[in-house]
Amino acid sequence: MALSVPLRAGLRDREELRKELLAAVDAGGGVQVLHGFGGCGKTAVARWLFDQLTPSRVTLWVDASTELQLRAGMLAVAADRGASAEEVRAAQEGRRAAADLAWQRLDASPEPWLLVLDNADGRKVLSDGWLRSSARGTVLVTSRQAVDPAWTQADAQMHRVDVLPLAEAAQLLHDLVPGDHQPEATLRLAERLGCHPLALTLAGGFLSQQLLENWTVEEYLDRLGRDPVALLDRGAGLESGARERLSGTWHLSLDALTQRGLPEAMAILRLLSCWGHAPVPLAMLAPPALGAVEAPGITAERVESGLRGLLSASLVDLIEIPGADGRRVRCVTAHGLLLETIAAGIPGVGRVAMYEAAAELVSQAVLNGGDGTTTRLVEPHLLAMLANAGQVVDAARHVRESYCVAGRWADALPFARGVVATPSAGAAEDVFTVADAIRLGEIIHQSGDFVGAEPALQKALRAATVRAREAPLLEADACIQLSLCYAKSGRHTQAALQNLHRASEIRSRILGPAHADVVESLSLRVDGQRLLGNYGESLRLARQVAKMLPSLHGERSEEVTVRALLNIAAAMQNAYAVLAPMSPWRATIAEPTAGSVVAIEAQDLSGSVVRKRAQDALDASVACFGPDHSQTAAARHNLALAAWDYGDEQTAIAEFRKTIETRTAHLGSEHPWTIEASGRLAHCLALRGNTAEAAPLADRAFNDALRLLGPDHIITVRCAAAQKAVRAAIPQDSG
Repeated sequence: MALSVPLRAGLRDREELRKELLAAVDAGGGVQVLHGFGGCGKTAVARWLFDQLTPSRVTLWVDASTELQLRAGMLAVAADRGASAEEVRAAQEGRRAAADLAWQRLDASPEPWLLVLDNADGRKVLSDGWLRSSARGTVLVTSRQAVDPAWTQADAQMHRVDVLPLAEAAQLLHDLVPGDHQPEATLRLAERLGCHPLALTLAGGFLSQQLLENWTVEEYLDRLGRDPVALLDRGAGLESGARERLSGTWHLSLDALTQRGLPEAMAILRLLSCWGHAPVPLAMLAPPALGAVEAPGITAERVESGLRGLLSASLVDLIEIPGADGRRVRCVTAHGLLLETIAAGIPGVGRVAMYEAAAELVSQAVLNGGDGTTTRLVEPHLLAMLANAGQVVDAARHVRESYCVAGRWADALPFARGVVATPSAGAAEDVFTVADAIRLGEIIHQSGDFVGAEPALQKALRAATVRAREAPLLEADACIQLSLCYAKSGRHTQAALQNLHRASEIRSRILGPAHADVVESLSLRVDGQRLLGNYGESLRLARQVAKMLPSLHGERSEEVTVRALLNIAAAMQNAYAVLAPMSPWRATIAEPTAGSVVAIEAQDLSGSVVRKRAQDALDASVACFGPDHSQTAAARHNLALAAWDYGDEQTAIAEFRKTIETRTAHLGSEHPWTIEASGRLAHCLALRGNTAEAAPLADRAFNDALRLLGPDHIITVRCAAAQKAVRAAIPQDSG
């Protein structure tokens, strides 16, 4: 006896689960429960096992979605297994226990059987003895309930049915949709749908049954938008019920929770839908956190019962994510399509209040000094809310600044962009908005996009100039960052110096000559003159800065001192390379301006002094920023240059390797500074005759620099010099 359950495509994946079910049947059966999220294919797996066993045993299918349907189906099973019409009528009229009759007949069946109880989602449906085990057959239950007393009483073996792996999900779409489609588009659609089997089936159904239009997979993907549910439901058949529609399948579970006295389950899902699709730390939903906000429909006292209800209905999951300190953070997670469905259905009257509560919870988690792992887990939700909730801007600024302090520019970038993109709260925010724009330009530049940072900083400088009377130091900040951008891009070096002069004048006038920010401007002029080839002037300014460092005051005194030490050491290293006849760096730095050589000679520089200055700058950077900071990597890079000119080739190569390792880990392998260090290392290896390692390293560095920076950038020039050194060394190897 079977209820037809048509499938639109063959079952995909689930190989291990299918093996487990067949093994359980062979071992005597018992009670097997397939549980999981609505629409994940529990019925499809049950139907597969039903079809597999039909030739060898009696197969029985009962719709257990309601108590009435279960009762009727089980009495039909009793009749199928030999119960008389009088016995069935007595059970129907209540003169005989219906469950006992059904199981007496199942236990007495001469043939082995498989009994499928499909969609047993109600917590009371299988009470009153309907679920039992028997030596004569196997019971297979499909249910959204992960926790149910009936499972324990029947000693059931539990099997979780989840979404498909990406490759299998894409293959399912390919099977459902005829014609030629780009594999990449099918993969992207499967990923966009979260590999959810029902969503995939609905999408495939729509694409395969179009009459008036002929959308491709790419066009369908483009039209899903932010609320995909309405479009997905168009793939259901005309006679489809709620379980076959994405908009209905999850509401069946939520309606059941409401009937159980857990209306807060829906409110919790609405709160979760305000955030991103990433796991949410449970600490954000704990009573102390929720007690401090007003989330519609949620009270601190009832949040745990609501969460337990969602867990029991397989609408959310609990996972643990390991933290850097070894501690594991418990999080709640829900399928992205479920969250999008719920978000689209939040009533307008409660939408604003729920978003405000969600924003406040995110801000609390970031600003109230939580542990690093929890804050990191909150960050995706902070980014998700930035576009719609200005209340989280302060939290986003906090995260942005923490990454900037750590030198993790790529991690800071999305928060900097999000803050700038958030609509301003009004005129009172103008100064903060300009400061955010300057910070964004700095972060873009530090992330390695020198060309992209330039227009952003130019725009920020114009805005800062307009507000110069109101906040003059903003103009100086913008000048500083634009000058650094000009210098690192290898263009507009004179303009960089002009901006530095302008910043120095503003800061000196307002802060006084011994303030750290004023000395920072002077220190950067040391670097600017070096890049122009004015080595004599660079050294003169370096001596001036060195004398000022002990008397600095201001919040950033230590940071400015350490950065100035590196600028001084770099100026000395470049100047020494001009005079050192064997320095390989001589051809890759700026040509000395008139009088520079004489000025350098007057300094009586020595390789040992230059090397010590470089080592001191590195030691100071490690002490101030830590060993893995980008500033420390820059100091290490400078030490490697100085060590090579001093004749300590082994130290130079070791420091270049450490620099590349740090920059690759924190900036990426294609960051210009990583590429530069790779080219320098290749140059040194070639000079030592190790062309086997040097050649591919130099080629990769040059090609990356050429592609990302262009042929005229100084880093590209340095990588070309490394290639030249490799070519010069190869004949010696082969000779």
